[in-house]
Amino acid sequence: MNSKLTLLFIVFVTLFAGCSKNSFNESDAIAAQKDLLQLQYQHELDLETLKQKGATALQDLINTAMLNQLKLNDSLAQQKAIAANTKDYSVTVVDVVSNSPIADADVAVSSNGKVITTKTNAQGIATFTAVNLYATSAFLISKTGYAASQILQQNITYGPVKLWNTTDLTNEITGNLYIETDLTNLTPEKVGAQVLVTASANIPASPSGTYTVYFPTFTDATGTYDIKLPAAPNGYNLSFQQIAADQKLFVNATEDDQVRTFPASLPRQTTIKTYFNVNQFNAPVPNVNIYYYFKVAADTKGKVLYIPGNNGYYPYNQVLVSAIGSKYQVEQLAVNNNYYNGTPVDWNAYTYTPNTKIDVQMVDVAGNIIESAPKLSASADANGKLIGFYSSQGQYSYVNLKTDNNGALVANAKGVILRALPYDSYSGLYSLNFSANLNTASNFTTSSTFLSLNKGDKKVINFYYGTGDSRVKQVF
Repeated sequence: MNSKLTLLFIVFVTLFAGCSKNSFNESDAIAAQKDLLQLQYQHELDLETLKQKGATALQDLINTAMLNQLKLNDSLAQQKAIAANTKDYSVTVVDVVSNSPIADADVAVSSNGKVITTKTNAQGIATFTAVNLYATSAFLISKTGYAASQILQQNITYGPVKLWNTTDLTNEITGNLYIETDLTNLTPEKVGAQVLVTASANIPASPSGTYTVYFPTFTDATGTYDIKLPAAPNGYNLSFQQIAADQKLFVNATEDDQVRTFPASLPRQTTIKTYFNVNQFNAPVPNVNIYYYFKVAADTKGKVLYIPGNNGYYPYNQVLVSAIGSKYQVEQLAVNNNYYNGTPVDWNAYTYTPNTKIDVQMVDVAGNIIESAPKLSASADANGKLIGFYSSQGQYSYVNLKTDNNGALVANAKGVILRALPYDSYSGLYSLNFSANLNTASNFTTSSTFLSLNKGDKKVINFYYGTGDSRVKQVF
């Protein structure tokens, strides 16, 4: 597991005070503004170099920048108001989680161009005597192991400043991340390694604002994430990196198909690049319920006829099987439906050699029904058109088990079938009329908002990326 990097972002309050030409001329003001701009520019440059330096380096930078800001703002104060503004102040500092006083915290403020620093006592109170402050003067509060904060002079009577101990990593959020990169199976997959997971907490700094702290980590090779963090007063929110991955699924067609209906487009398995976000199901899952179809050998003009297996329209195309141990074999066929989704397929458009038998292949779309294919055939009449008839198995059908010239079934004609549904318990027959969607998805969701953690809590929470947010191409 990668080491965690805690990034602290403080909501700063920009401080401005008036200036007087008597004590601070325009040239001085211009120079001060140039200094301020240079300070801000350097601050941005420094921030860019801190991506891998951790919270301590970032906090040091924040403290330094804040002290420089305090000095600059205070130098613009009106000197004539100093005497009238000189007062005593006290700032109370407490722990944001326990509300207990924090002793030995550093509290700094700028008065008359000079930064004054003191520490809190055992009651968490820092006292300043005879200092010249304004309503927008800011006290900067910091202590090693805590996220720094600030409070304006005008707000110190509203409540204490709250510091957050970011070193007491006795809490933990861990779990697995799941994703539907394969809709052809019954269970979601685990994400791989290096997927970014971030826990964030909004911390009340004082009556004058809040700051947000981020604890990022990465999943390991098994899709497991683990974040150790301190107790947070308002809990945590988890956010997750978007994932781009190939998704395996069944489709009736895709946008690449010029005609998107059977038999111009055959149901099949394919792989399409998909974008995933946690709890997102915006990428539609196609409903593919033709588990098998019949492929008739090419006619005299090279055209191939495809006949759907059962697809929910009467009369059903039916394949009935009997059990042989834990497997099955084909006993009867009733293939006489030339409709697909209400649209007829014109079998008369196909012409075969008159009075012949034509080989028919049973195509297993998912590859999990047929172990060894049954041997099937269709028959052409004197005009070369397909004809249906009652077979020796007692069903009227255009496709039947293949027989020799004497009418006996050829060797291994019944094939070996791996799965079936109950059909008629009296006759011991089963059916291949599966109707469920070949694509499957769990579609469970887990809230990632405000995972409340008391001190020492450990939460195990699994998150699900869903079936996809979008795909690079449309599917049907």
